[in-house]
This record gives sequence, structure tokens and C-alpha cells, in this order.
Amino acid sequence: MAPAATKQQSTLSGWFTTPASSAHSKPGPSASAKKPTVVGKPTPPARSRSDEQNDFELPDPKRRKVIPETSRNDTPEEDDEPRASLRSVSGNGTIIRQPPRTPLSSRTSKYAFSQSPQQENRAPSPLDPEEEQRKEDLHHRFVRKLGRPDSIADIRRRNRILNSDEEDGADEEGDDDAEEEPKPKKGVKAINKGGNKLTPMEKQVIEIKQAHPDTLLVVEVGYKFRFFGEDARTAARELSIVCIPGKMRFDEHVSEAHLNRFASASIPVHRLHVHVRRLVSAGHKVGVVRQLETAALKAVGDNRNTPFTRKLTNLYTKGTYIDDTEGIEDNGSPPPEAPATGFLLCLTEEKVKGYGNDEKVHVGILAVQPATGDIVYDNFDDGFMRSEIETRLLHIAPCELLIVGDLSKATDKVVMHLAGSKTNVFGDKVRVERLNKHKTIAAESHNHISNFYAKKLRDVDENDGGKAAKILDKILGLPEHVVICLSSMITHLTDYGLEHVFNLTKYFQPFSARSHMLLNGNTLNSLEVYQNQTDHTIKGSLFWTLDRTKTKYGSRLLRKWVGRPLLDKAAIEARFAAVEELLASGHGVMVDKLTGILVKTRWDLEKSLLRIYYGKCTRKELLNVLQSLQSIGQEFSHIKDESSTGFESPLLASAVASLPAILPVVMVHLEKINAAAAREDDKYAFFLDAYETEAIEEHKHGIASVEHDLDQLRSEFAQVLGKKQPVDYNTTAGIEYLIEVDNASAAIKKVPATWTKISGTKKLSRFQPPKVSTLVKERDQHKESLAAACDEAYTDFLTSISGDYQVLRDTIQSLATIDCLMSLANVASQPGYTKPSFVNRTRINIQGARHPMIEQLLLDAYVPNDVNLTHEQRALLVTGPNMGGKSSYVRSVALIAIMAQIGSFVPADSAELGILDAVFTRMGAFDNMMKGESTFMVELSETSDILKLATDRSLVVLDELGRGTSTHDGMAIASSVLDWLIREKKCLTLFITHYQALARLQDQFSEGELRNVHMKFEHSGEGDHEEVTFLYEVGEGVSYRSYGLNVARLAGLASGVREVAREKSEMLECEMKTRRVRALGKLLESGGEDDGVLERLVEGIEGL
Repeated sequence: MAPAATKQQSTLSGWFTTPASSAHSKPGPSASAKKPTVVGKPTPPARSRSDEQNDFELPDPKRRKVIPETSRNDTPEEDDEPRASLRSVSGNGTIIRQPPRTPLSSRTSKYAFSQSPQQENRAPSPLDPEEEQRKEDLHHRFVRKLGRPDSIADIRRRNRILNSDEEDGADEEGDDDAEEEPKPKKGVKAINKGGNKLTPMEKQVIEIKQAHPDTLLVVEVGYKFRFFGEDARTAARELSIVCIPGKMRFDEHVSEAHLNRFASASIPVHRLHVHVRRLVSAGHKVGVVRQLETAALKAVGDNRNTPFTRKLTNLYTKGTYIDDTEGIEDNGSPPPEAPATGFLLCLTEEKVKGYGNDEKVHVGILAVQPATGDIVYDNFDDGFMRSEIETRLLHIAPCELLIVGDLSKATDKVVMHLAGSKTNVFGDKVRVERLNKHKTIAAESHNHISNFYAKKLRDVDENDGGKAAKILDKILGLPEHVVICLSSMITHLTDYGLEHVFNLTKYFQPFSARSHMLLNGNTLNSLEVYQNQTDHTIKGSLFWTLDRTKTKYGSRLLRKWVGRPLLDKAAIEARFAAVEELLASGHGVMVDKLTGILVKTRWDLEKSLLRIYYGKCTRKELLNVLQSLQSIGQEFSHIKDESSTGFESPLLASAVASLPAILPVVMVHLEKINAAAAREDDKYAFFLDAYETEAIEEHKHGIASVEHDLDQLRSEFAQVLGKKQPVDYNTTAGIEYLIEVDNASAAIKKVPATWTKISGTKKLSRFQPPKVSTLVKERDQHKESLAAACDEAYTDFLTSISGDYQVLRDTIQSLATIDCLMSLANVASQPGYTKPSFVNRTRINIQGARHPMIEQLLLDAYVPNDVNLTHEQRALLVTGPNMGGKSSYVRSVALIAIMAQIGSFVPADSAELGILDAVFTRMGAFDNMMKGESTFMVELSETSDILKLATDRSLVVLDELGRGTSTHDGMAIASSVLDWLIREKKCLTLFITHYQALARLQDQFSEGELRNVHMKFEHSGEGDHEEVTFLYEVGEGVSYRSYGLNVARLAGLASGVREVAREKSEMLECEMKTRRVRALGKLLESGGEDDGVLERLVEGIEGL
């Protein structure tokens, strides 16, 4: 090891002497060389100014170095030591110190600066040997303290490595890093010469960001994913991670010219989808930028000296994020906070005619749920209230909106009101994107769709009986505005790799098909069908009451059933027959078997099937899905047809009979899979040996061959080192195939010079021979090629499974139907639930009706009530005290009607119903500032829509209509609306009011179309001690008092305020009676004897 020591020593000498040539030349001779030398101190090597700026030097503004003009050319490189004093050069080239003007001590002489006048050159006094020895000792002491002469350079080198690792993963692609500019000295302002140089990786990020400015980019850099610029700040805020300060903008703005790197934040690779899910849930559009090359393959490629290639490989938003398996496992209903559906809805609009209240628009919508493959479309006209748009948005509850073209102000207000806040009716903030709409978009959309489906159907068998042509005709036969939405949605989802969902044309469904009861947006909100009106969660909603499903796909199907009650009596009866049969004791074994299958199916099969179709399913997930379907098929393998199921219900028998059909399809695919490897998500052993592709076999054989050659080399290396036994390979710090040699053994001297020393300790050294290095590189190339071949084979395997998508989807749909029917059976098994019966005429006759949600939330028993509405007696005018239960009563009637047509048993003693085509409600008092509408405007607008849409088969519920204006105007409007509903629309009506004068309308309907009822109560006490006990029972007649002061007492209003209110109420009541008496007196004075005058007198006396 002596040569190494000599070499190190020469390096030390070179650092502390001034060489005659560049830094790469050999160190010159000792002090005898003909060069200027500094007396009494070593001279450092020549350095650039950039190196000088890195020293730990504090500049002094008063300090300057003075060199005589006559000797300036002979002066060596400027000394950058802080304590340098005035110098000059003598004739023989020796640098001497200038003596100060005033006497200074040896300790204070270093603080002498250029303020001293220049002195004439003097010859240096010769140093005695002791002084020279002392300075030499100081020099060696300084060398030992420094450690080694290149320590500062080593520190700078380490800093560059750390900085480059932050910028671009130095371990993987050091070539990407630009040379870092030296840092300025402390206190010296940095000078930007020619701007900050961007690394190749940063240039890639800027290029991708410019192409996708609205996307939050997550960039793969080595073993981390990084955010840059403004994206880093956003990610840090949303994910609660650290953001390293730096440039925020991507346009090289002059305001950030002083910054030399982007702001950044990072996340580990294995946590990518956890953080992406959080970002898309917050409403961001996230793009994942990946390295498309591996280190081993790049090292042997033609582009090995270029940066790693990076591209945007994945785009995600809230509605398109299906890559994560969280939520697919651990089945069950979604949590109450989860938004409902995950639909993406595309909307376009065209103005038809009119302005203001007469404005008409034509609207086309198309909604797609990528996670399940469901597609809903509609084409309709809407009025100035935009109630049709609101109804569809509330039913579909999208998590993303794609708006094509400009919307009218009214439509835009409705859309943004529903989607614009985190506490909106959808339960979460909706992401909105807007696209331009030009004049030729209809023709372009038609051509786009034609080309899209023509390409998809090109490979269809010619003997399909014209099926492909029928599919294309069906798509092109859609309305023009729907075609525009479809084309826009295909283009939109192509960026996310999800356009294949539109191949599933079987699942195109029109929204407005009148095979379902119409529940508009107002009804969904007022009756709390999907979510309550308090915190917009599903708890306390009708869906929450009925949802007893075991699987997520069953829960999603039940949600559709709840929002779309049936109009076909036969279909309703079919559901009732299935529920009754599940409740029957004779099918206990089969029911238990079905329940067990649903409970054991832990995966969301519907979503997983779509992930298989998109090619995004993991190996573990695929195995679980196929094994789950296999167990279902095996469990019912004995069933050959519907008759062998044991069920008489056609709906239940057909669903169960379809389950065994899945078994042969699944087994074809399962027999190719190594289950143990799939559970570990091992791509290399996923396929059984018989089903591996040629590429996989080739690279596996290549790896085995290389490893065999490496094993054979062990004996050869043992001979080189003089050992009898083959050497053993070791792995250290991730570096494989190292040979360890003991430093104290004789073998260390036999190590060939060609062997590369990788690492070592005091006791041993680790080497890697050239042959091993070559073979390891070859093996790594085979391993990375094998990984690519395994991924390609797996993608092809998923494609082959997608060919059986229809069969698999039908089976899962049957399971969902069974799950829904069993959920309804669970509801029906509760005490007090009964099966309703249907008649062919319009009727609602319910005995002992109870509110389905309040009954479950109340700790006390709910008080039941009766209701009887027919075509002949079709309206009830409901009065009663505040908080007496009027709204709960009418809501219970509407909810029972909806539940019955869903196919559910109802909370009542008995129920006889006719089929209703719609339920309309006008309940609650609220304004709509987003639409620019007052409370009364909202009331009348919604009432106007009801009067237009209601038929003689509809149920209309109106709650305190007219309260938003003066008493006289409100009562007049309420009276005319009620009269119109009874006489003209002839619909079933429940009308709540505090206008007792409306009770006289009953006398105007001689055939009993209108009946007055009230909520019973008991009254006791007077004044401030007055108490009202609510009985919550419906009785005949009218309640002439509302007892609002009693509510004020219950609400805790101050007693003084209540007393003043009581006095005002009594005074106004006396005044009203006085006016009525005066009016009756004038009527008597008129002396009229006709029947009309007598009737008015009688009514007036009764009103007193």
C-alpha cells in the first residue's frame, strides 16, 4: 500500500504549492523551483473566481490589495486568505511583506490594510533555521487538521450529489443533472450570468405542464414521485406534506430569476395511489408522469447518454379514478359521507325561443359511470325555472360535469347552485369542465361517432346477423344534442383511457322512459329520498331505510330502484312475489345459502369487472374475482334451469338459475393462473409453466443461464486467490455477487488489478471481477425484459377475459338483483310492515300509516294515522297547530306510495293503492339567491310546474302555499290553486295551510271532493301558562288556531317578548272580530232577502 501513500502525499504537496501548469499536471519540485514564494506561509494552487466565492470569507469593504505597477505582471494568482497583508515583489521574484507605517506587533500586523502608504521595496531578511522549522511544523499541523487536502472539494462534490438527487434522482440518471453553479460567498449577492440553467428533467416537466396546464403533475424521479412548482404547494396543502421552497411558476418569470430550482414536494412510490385518491377527492385533475425506461436497458441502449424518457401515462379525476382497489375489497354499503354515484355528466344546451319567463331551451345530456359501465342519456325542453335539468341532476347526482358550449344564465345558475359548494345536494363539491361549441359541432360529432364505432365493430363476425349494423344504427339514431354529448364524452374519456366503456352499448338507457314514477328534484329533496335535509348524508333518508344489502353492487342497484319506482303493475307484483317467497319458511336452506354467498363475496365484483375490461385490474384482485365467481358457480352447480331452483317467483328463479352459467367461463381462465403467485402479486410466476409465453420462457432461460455461468466462475476465482474451495458470493448494500477477501490473508496480494474494489472494511475488502460485472449486467437486462414480457402477457390475458364481459356482467347483475330482493325482504320482516295491494283506479287508502324514517329514528312509538283518497274524494285540507305533525303526516303518505311501487312492504296496518305516475311536492320556505329568486317566487314557480305536469294519476303535496306574501294575496293564491287542482287536474292532493278561511272551500264541492282534517291537540291554561299537548292524530274538521305562541315558549323565546306577542295577538283577534261584526251589520241593514245574502250571513256568524 506504499505507492498509495506516496501518491497521496504528492497530492497534498500539490494542494499547498502553486504549480506552474494546470491542476491536472504533476506536482512540481520542492522549494528549489524557480517560482515566486511567499515567505513564511504556503501558497495554495491557482483557482478560479468561482472557487474563491465558495470559501468561508467575509469581505471587508475597506480592504484592497496594492501591487506596484512595475511588478504586476510577475505577481502570482491573488491570495484569497483573509489575513493577507500588503505585498510587493523583489527583483529576484520573491514576494516580500510591506512593513507598516507605524510600528505594529506581530499579533496586530494582520489587521493592517491598504490605508497605509506604500513603502519602498526592501530585501527580505533571511530566516533562521528555527523559524523555518516552526513554519514547516505549522504547515503539517494544518494538513493533519484538514484531514486531506481535497476535503473542501469533496464537500462540494457531496453537495452537488445531494442537490442533483433532489432535482432528478441522481442514483438513476445522473446524466440529467446540470452542473450546479458555485454558491456565492456569504454576504455577497448572487450574480445571475445568463440565467439559471434547467436540468433536462425540469425541461421535461415544463413541456408536459405546458401541454396540460390544468393538471396537477406527479412526476416519477428515481424511487419517489415529486411535485414541482405550484403543484408542490397545492400537494403540500392537500396532503399535509413538506414543500421545499423554490420557483412556483413554469414560465421562467423574471420575478423568480434569483431562484435556481423549482419548489418541490415528494411522496414514496408505494403510496402513490393513496395520495392520488386524496387529491382527486379534493377536486383536482391529477396526471402521473412516469419514466418509460429502466436503468439496465437504458445502459445498453443507443440513448444511454440522454435523460430518461418521461411521459404523462395516467390522468385521474374524481369520476375517472378507478385504478385503486381500496373500496373494492371489504364489501358493504358506502359510508354516509360518500357521494352517491360517481357519474360523469355531459350537458349541452340550445335556446329555442322566448325571453324571461317565456324562455325555452333544448337540452341534451349523457351521463356515464366508468366504474360500472352504466350510461344514461336524455333529450328534453325546459322552461325558465329549469326544473327538468334540476330533476335529472338530482337523480343522477354526478361528481363531474362536462359542459359543451355556453349555457344560458338561468341554466348556469341552476348547475352551479347544485354543484358549486361542498355542502350542496350532491354531498360533495362537483368538478366542472367547459368545452367550446362551434357551429359545425353536430356534423363533426356524427362523423366522430361513426368512425369510433365503425372501428370497434370492424372485427365483428360477418355472421352476426347484422348485429353490428343495428348497434351503429342505434347509436346514430340518438337525438342530435345527445350525439354531441356522446362525442364530447368519448374524446374526454380517451385522455383517461376509459373510452372503451362506450363499447357496452347494451347499457345505454334513456332517462325519461316513462316506465318509472316521476320524482322530480323538488320531491327528492322534500321527501328526503336519497339524503336528509340536515347534513346531506344518507342517514335518515328513504334509501337508508331500505338499504339492507350485503354488497356494494347490490346497494347501487337498490339506489336505482328507490329513485325509479315502477309503473308496471306486473313488474311490481313480481318483486312482491320474490320478497314473499324469501320470507317464507319453506326456503330457509336456499335463502341461507344465498345470504352466505353474498356475505363471502368480499370484492366489489361489478367495479372489478370494469377494471378487468379497462386493463387496470391487479393480479391479486383478478384472482379474487375469478375465485369468487367460481365459488358462486360451484355452490349452485346442481341447478340446471329455473324449475330446479325451488323458487316459484320468476324474478328470483331466473336470477338464481343464471349463476351456474359462470362456472365454465371462469374455469377456463383460472386454470392458467398460479394462485400462490397471484396472491403475492408476483408477475414472474403468475402463469403456470404450460401457459407462459415464448418471451417469458426465453428470458427466464437467459437468467438461469447467466446464474449458472456465475456459479461456475466460483471455482476459477478460488484458483486465482489460492483457495481450495469455491468462493462464495456476497451481497452488500444491494450490490450482488461480491467476493470478500481478508485483508490479513495472503489472498489479498493475489487479487488481480482488473478486479474492481467495490467497498471494504478494516478486516476485508470486497471485489467484483470483470466477468462477474458483465454477467450481472446481462442478467439485469434479462430481468427487465422479463418484467416487460410478463406485463404484456398479463395485458393480453385481461383482454381475453374481457371477451366474456357480457356473461360475467349478467351474472353479477343477477347477484345484485338477489341482494336487493333480500334487502326488501329484510325490511318486510320488521314488525308492523304489510304488503300493499294495488287496484286499477286512482286511490290511496292506508290504515295505520307511519313515517318510515322517523319511526326508525324515534325512541318513542310513532302515532299511526289513516288516509283515504279516491277519485271522488281526492283532496284533504290539513290544518292544525305548529309542530302538530302535519308535514310528517303528508310525507308518510307520499313515502308509502313510493315504497309500494318500488316493491317494498310498507309501514302500515293495511294499504290499498292505485298506480301513481308521479309525486309532486311544494314544501318548505326558502329563497334562492343563486338564481335571483325570492321565497315567494320560488313557491309560485314550483307550484306553476306542478300545475303543468300533474295528471289525474298524480299525488300532489302542498305545504303552506302563499306564506311568502301578504295574508290576503297568499290566501287568494292558495284558494285558487287548490280549486284548480281539484276541478281541473283531478289529482290526489294533500294541502297544508294555516289559512282557516280556506276551510269554506269544502262547501263549494257538493260531491265531497275536498275534506277538512286537522291534527288533534289538547289545550289548557291561559296567558303565559297556556300549554298545548300534541296528540299527532288526524281528526275531522278545522283547527282555527295555530298556537304559535306555544311554539315560541318551547323555543325559549324571552317571556317579555312572548307577553307582548300575546297582547298583540289578542288585540288583532278582537279587531278582526269587530270588523266581521260590522260587515254583518251592514249586510243586515241592506235588507237583502235573497239566498246569497242569507248564506253569507250564516258563514259570517259561523266564522265568529
